[in-house]
Amino acid sequence: MPELLLAPSEIYYSQTSIANCFNVTSKHTGRFIGDTVDDILLERCHINDIPKISVVKRGKKWVTADNRRLWIFKTLESLGHCTTISVKVKNGLCREKGVVVKNVRVRGDHGGIFCLLKTEQEMAFHNVRFALSKLHLEAY
Repeated sequence: MPELLLAPSEIYYSQTSIANCFNVTSKHTGRFIGDTVDDILLERCHINDIPKISVVKRGKKWVTADNRRLWIFKTLESLGHCTTISVKVKNGLCREKGVVVKNVRVRGDHGGIFCLLKTEQEMAFHNVRFALSKLHLEAY
């Protein structure tokens, strides 16, 4: 299967909503997708621990059926921690995933803390506040 480098923001979802945690076939079974984002940002695991997503070309758009993983990559991208990902190019998606949407709704609580931050600037501000709180605590 050929591979390609794409920004997560260039890839579309094939569903309008996704489950909030990984299913039993995943290495991250039962983990909230937001907790996985936190684990990557806190270096408990690496972004390369998330399996590559597969994409298909629909018109001029790249679409994936790997919607939860795409949500993780897009969240990391919005926080300045992922610019491109290596994807596998396939010929088609399963029929029930026929939607092409830019954004997705997470069903239930996505877990995690960092994914509540929306931008790289908010992430930087949070890191400064966290560092200052650590300094403040260590001063006493």
